[in-house]
Amino acid sequence: MSARRQLGFVAVEWVAAVGLLLLPVVVFVATLPVWAERRHAATVAAREAVRELVRDWPAGDDGGAALVAREVAADHGVAADDIVVRVPAATAVRGGAVRVEVDVAMPAVAVFGVTAGRWHYTAVAVRRIDDYRSLSP
Repeated sequence: MSARRQLGFVAVEWVAAVGLLLLPVVVFVATLPVWAERRHAATVAAREAVRELVRDWPAGDDGGAALVAREVAADHGVAADDIVVRVPAATAVRGGAVRVEVDVAMPAVAVFGVTAGRWHYTAVAVRRIDDYRSLSP
């Protein structure tokens, strides 16, 4: 048997490696900071909204808490269309819990200002109303 030389075309292999391996990794790494920023914004918005409800207890307003959450999210660079605020548990009894959920849209890909696809992250904040809190403000 004679030894045959294996000839290849390096340019095709290089382009395929960049397109199939390197580019998806770069896009993923570039998108991670956007996810972290939006997750933090949702967490802070939920925390501030539940704080508002507990502070104004027993006359807390769900709409006011949602407004606070939207303002906090806007301060963190999240558009109003990308956030949904829910108050599933706004109890009016001492010792009860107040719960606020903030749902924020996360871009699946966000590179150089271009976004594609979406998924949603929900931040939840729960605070307990003090057992011995008075009804007067």
